[in-house]
Amino acid sequence: MNILEIAKTVGASALNMMIPGAGSAILGVVNAFLPDDQKLPEYATGHDVANAIQAMPADKRAELMSKQFDVDIAQIKEAGSTLRTMLESDAKNPHSTRPYIAKGAFLVVAFSIVVIVSLWAISVFNQNVSTVKAVVDGWPFVLAVMTPLVTLLYAYFGVLKDEHKHKLQAASGNAPASGMAGILSAFLKR
Repeated sequence: MNILEIAKTVGASALNMMIPGAGSAILGVVNAFLPDDQKLPEYATGHDVANAIQAMPADKRAELMSKQFDVDIAQIKEAGSTLRTMLESDAKNPHSTRPYIAKGAFLVVAFSIVVIVSLWAISVFNQNVSTVKAVVDGWPFVLAVMTPLVTLLYAYFGVLKDEHKHKLQAASGNAPASGMAGILSAFLKR
C-alpha cells in the first residue's frame, strides 16, 4: 500500500497511534524527503502526512509514492473502532459512585480541618489556654479519624491516574509488561 493511501485512511488520527510500530517508520521515510524546517513531528496525523506529500516537488513525490508499505487497512480501522468502543462504553457507564464517595470524604476532611483551625484560632484570640491545649493535644484523635478518609482520597486519585494511563496504553496498542516480565524489562532497558 502506498503512503498516500495510508495517510488518507488514518485521516485526523496520529499515525503512530493508529499504526503502532509502522507509523514511526512511515514518518521517518516521509521526513527523509522533507527539508529540516518542514519535518513532521512524532505524532503527525494522516492529514499532516498527506499535505506534506502533496506539497513536495513532483520528482520527490514520485520517488516517495513508489515506496510500498506492508500495512493492513483492517488494522488501522480496528484501532479506531477499539478506541471508539472504549469511549462509548465510558460514556454509557461512568463510574458514578466512586466520585461521590471521594467528594464526601473530601468534604468531611475539609470541614474537620476548618473546624479544628477555627477552634484553635478563636481560642488563641480569646486567650483560652485550656482550649488551645486541648486542640493541640487532640492531634492523635484527629489523625485517627482523618487517616482513613485521606487514604480513601489518595487511593481514589491513584486509581484514576492508573485507569487513565491504562486507557491511553490500550488505545495506542502498547500493553505494559507486568509481573516478572515488567521487572526484567526494566532491568534490561538499562
